[in-house]
Amino acid sequence: MILESHIRTENDTHIIENRGKRQNMIIGITLIFTLIILFLFSTVFYSTGGNGKTDEVLQVLHGDSTQIDSLIPPDTVSVAAELPDLWLQARGYSHGNAAWGPDIIAPFDTLWQLRSNGGREFFSSPAIRENVLYFGCNDGLLRAVNALNGSVLWSFSTVCGICGEPAVDSTSVYFGGQDGIIYALDRMSGSKNWSAGLGYHVFCSVGILADSLILSGNSMGKICALRADDGELLWDSEIGGTVLGPAIIDSLAVFSSENGKIAVFDTEGNRLWIREYGRQASSPSADSTGIYAGFSDGSVRKLTITGGELIWETDIVEGSSRCVLARPVIAGNNIVLIGTNDGRLVALNSSTGSLLWEQDFENWLQLPPIAGDNCIYVPCDDQRLHLLDLNTGAKLDSLEMNGYSGTAPLLANSILYYGNSSGDFIAITGTVEKEEEIEEISLEIIPETEVTDQ
Repeated sequence: MILESHIRTENDTHIIENRGKRQNMIIGITLIFTLIILFLFSTVFYSTGGNGKTDEVLQVLHGDSTQIDSLIPPDTVSVAAELPDLWLQARGYSHGNAAWGPDIIAPFDTLWQLRSNGGREFFSSPAIRENVLYFGCNDGLLRAVNALNGSVLWSFSTVCGICGEPAVDSTSVYFGGQDGIIYALDRMSGSKNWSAGLGYHVFCSVGILADSLILSGNSMGKICALRADDGELLWDSEIGGTVLGPAIIDSLAVFSSENGKIAVFDTEGNRLWIREYGRQASSPSADSTGIYAGFSDGSVRKLTITGGELIWETDIVEGSSRCVLARPVIAGNNIVLIGTNDGRLVALNSSTGSLLWEQDFENWLQLPPIAGDNCIYVPCDDQRLHLLDLNTGAKLDSLEMNGYSGTAPLLANSILYYGNSSGDFIAITGTVEKEEEIEEISLEIIPETEVTDQ
């Protein structure tokens, strides 16, 4: 069975050469200044694993009770475009559009690049808070990485790969692994607060509902709500199939499943409604007007939030290749963007479901794009990330991804982040398309500390 794009085989390890490009002149001076200060305070550091050898690229932690070399996030940067203060769900908000700050265009340059252990795939899309990225990898590590220079602040080891996107509140990072366990880690040090088993593999992302419930689901159709303080199970429910989501809107959580179901739950675990379509569903997205999902029968549906009634249904893929499994992205200007497995990005009117435009590509679009003010950034399995005009769908540019698409992209503070299936996580800078006033940048350097997980 085909799962959402991040649930894929671990054998796609084709590597292509990265092109050198010119440094972003807008943020270059700030970044150089930051790197010099970080170097002087020795913020780039190494960790020794259980075998006594030092990994000079990444910190590898073996087991739950290992010593962790940690660095409290060194940079406090204030810019005009505001990110979510808390990363309560995948992609930051229920609309699924993880883009903040001005668009960037060519010339592009690689700001930094991180390599996984053994070249394992990055399928876990990044969360970001206070200039720290949090993301998992198929090498079993959940990493906290300085978003400006790529230094690994800490990493936490699990026994299996990590596909879902983590959630981050003021104190903790929450994520699930293919080992079937939900973990809560201290956000600053990476030490484990608690863990709770869900019984089967977790491909689902994690969401935080009502500031106190940690939500996720497993590959056998069970949805669980855990108490944020200690991981105690508060309620669970069954919808069947591999669980995807959640999209959290107000005090409700929306889940989908591989067997074609969409379901909505409240904070008490009451299932408000469930709809079954008999064909595999994508991860859901939601705004104040409804819930959106794609299906393997080639359709996109919008449902009411409170009752699950059908608002509109649009068939966008015909013939034997009928497959829409990429998560819909609700962009500006009343636009819903969704990729297809026959290599097209489709823009629909979010109110009516009518076709606005579509654009063809040479390979699958299994990951959600992101949309800035004017540009769309589209990861494609032709091993390129494409730039499109938001209003017309016209192709503007593309850049090499050094491998097949792995994670959904993130645009924050004029830096584009993505991971690929060849084991690279990459930060890209470019030229700011529309110049905006940026507030004064302040840097706070905190010395390295050492914490032992008890």
